[in-house]
Amino acid sequence: MKLLRTVRGMLLAVALLFGAPMLAHAQSAPSANADTPVAWNALSPQQQTQLAPLRDQWDQLPPKRQQQLSSNAQRWATLPPDRQQDIHERLQRWANMTPQQREQLRQNMRAFKQMSPQERARVKQAFQQFQSLPPEQRRALREQWRNANPQQRQQWLRSGQPMPKKPREH
Repeated sequence: MKLLRTVRGMLLAVALLFGAPMLAHAQSAPSANADTPVAWNALSPQQQTQLAPLRDQWDQLPPKRQQQLSSNAQRWATLPPDRQQDIHERLQRWANMTPQQREQLRQNMRAFKQMSPQERARVKQAFQQFQSLPPEQRRALREQWRNANPQQRQQWLRSGQPMPKKPREH
């Protein structure tokens, strides 16, 4: 029972952790002229490699966002290869999201930032517990979460009650 209760927070944490790098980049300091777009071809080969998952969407990004990402890509090049790979994978997941999924992720990040330090610590701990579950249990919980409507999700998160089990179909 306690495990199921913590899973609610874990699912929120999963969404938050995938989006954290994107929000961190969004808060980077803008360059001198945030209205000037950055052409893809103007990026160095190293920046293009780092930002490759966003190539197809690059021209649709706001100039300020292009500048932030190009600046961050320079910094990422100094990170260890495994960390660069993590960033690349997160950019790929972001690029594959629908606009609605991205907005939901932004909302989750805002909600996470508004939590008290104790609530954030509980969410992080719940996420770690979720990660320790066998893959089939994680899949089942993710599916249950996906099938819930937003009101049910909020109720589960706020009530402290475990997610109700779905009746088995025969």
